[in-house]
Amino acid sequence: MRLAKKLGVETFLQLAVLILVISIFLKGIIDVDTGWDTWVYHLPFAARIWRIVPPELYLFEDHEEFRFAGFPLLAQFLQGFFWFITGRLQAANLVGFFSLALYLFFLKLYFKVPLYLSAIALLAIPLVQIHATSCYVDLPANIGMSILVLMTYFLYKQKDFPTKWDLLVIVLAAAGASNIKPQLQPLVFLILCFLGLRIAWLGWRQADAPKQWLLKAIPITLVASLIIFATPIKNVVIYGNPFYPVRIEIVGKVLNHKLGLYSDSPDYLKNVSPSQRWLYSIVEINSPEWSVDQYSLDESQNRMGGFFGVYVVFNLILFGYIAFRDWLRSRGMKEINYFRETIVAVIVVAIMTTVAANFPQSHELRYYMYWMISLVSLNLALITRRVRETPRLWRDRSFPNSKLFNSYTVGVVYLFFLAVVIAKTEFFYIKPNFYTLEQHIQNYTDSNVIAAIKPGDEVCLVGKQPHTFLYASKFHPYLNYTYSIKSAGEPNLCAGREKIL
Repeated sequence: MRLAKKLGVETFLQLAVLILVISIFLKGIIDVDTGWDTWVYHLPFAARIWRIVPPELYLFEDHEEFRFAGFPLLAQFLQGFFWFITGRLQAANLVGFFSLALYLFFLKLYFKVPLYLSAIALLAIPLVQIHATSCYVDLPANIGMSILVLMTYFLYKQKDFPTKWDLLVIVLAAAGASNIKPQLQPLVFLILCFLGLRIAWLGWRQADAPKQWLLKAIPITLVASLIIFATPIKNVVIYGNPFYPVRIEIVGKVLNHKLGLYSDSPDYLKNVSPSQRWLYSIVEINSPEWSVDQYSLDESQNRMGGFFGVYVVFNLILFGYIAFRDWLRSRGMKEINYFRETIVAVIVVAIMTTVAANFPQSHELRYYMYWMISLVSLNLALITRRVRETPRLWRDRSFPNSKLFNSYTVGVVYLFFLAVVIAKTEFFYIKPNFYTLEQHIQNYTDSNVIAAIKPGDEVCLVGKQPHTFLYASKFHPYLNYTYSIKSAGEPNLCAGREKIL
């Protein structure tokens, strides 16, 4: 009877997730993303990389040209690839969707977390759900960071030297995060330091010839570093600044730059510490409704929140309960291995929280989604633990003697939080709204402006962001001719071109 009940709950959760994931996928491939950053630079960058809209036909604003020159472009490369092979601009949304799907399989492979459980728990994070069908690149970058955090936990809780597959996962995750978001590059370096120390220690202890192992590991590490930090290395060589075009000062020397440091926070929090702003943001004190960038016209709410404050508190309490329970069990030495795994998780969360809370722009949670993704993932890994018996065989061991905390009951609780998020956002981010590119062009372009542009013209559109890109001839094939557009925020930045205001 009890088994039938569990199977019934599991079947219900699996069915719910299947319907949800299919619906989200359809939204991603059908609906055009209307986000500001999507049209100002993500899609224009993707189109230039694959020459879908080459620079001869569309020039960015000057500061966007600087970003294109120096910012990591891996996500835009992938977006352009999906756009190019499908012929659908909307396919660029799938980079976020597939990055989340990849992470679910990672949790399944390394921690045997059921796919339905991890899908429910992670989609209950509003920013994750929203970004899964968006062209914003924060989700794929933070998926890479989350894999690094979980691999740190994985390596420190085990005593075996990582396999070649483990090392490849680490390199690919680090390369993904570092070559998508510049804000994450210092964090990637920090995590790799922790991982490097652990790998070196395990390798030195277990190698038959430690010195020979070290001589082999050094060149491999150098090659991996070149891949992981390809963008900052390129920027140092070409521009003398790893974070070009952003202003960076090192030992009193300001490096070559074109843009200042960006900072945007509510006025009443401008003079408090980053950690206090971060705390206000994760528990959503005075936060706006959930959106892709948490933008609000109310300056007291702008850029705050996005993790669902009650959900954050629940996961912290759940994490604390698991740690306390394991500590009690370890006192009798009955579950000492479990407690060792848990104490490693506690240390990982403590370090991760300290860093995330004190990083620049820490309150803008979309930049640092890895904190919430990793916290939820560690809870899932601790609840549905697995012990590796052989390299290819896993033996199941559920949370010890617990009728309350297992994958079924926790799945139902997570589903409740997911339902609240879906209800509050009125199903907008989980189902197709059938908003097409044709509708978007019609809504946000002026037909008189387009009619005024003649074949071969080189014009400058002033003050039409974020929709300037929609005026490119690529989106108006009925004209049967091409022309060149430059985007500008002010008339004096048109570089001699005819101005169209």
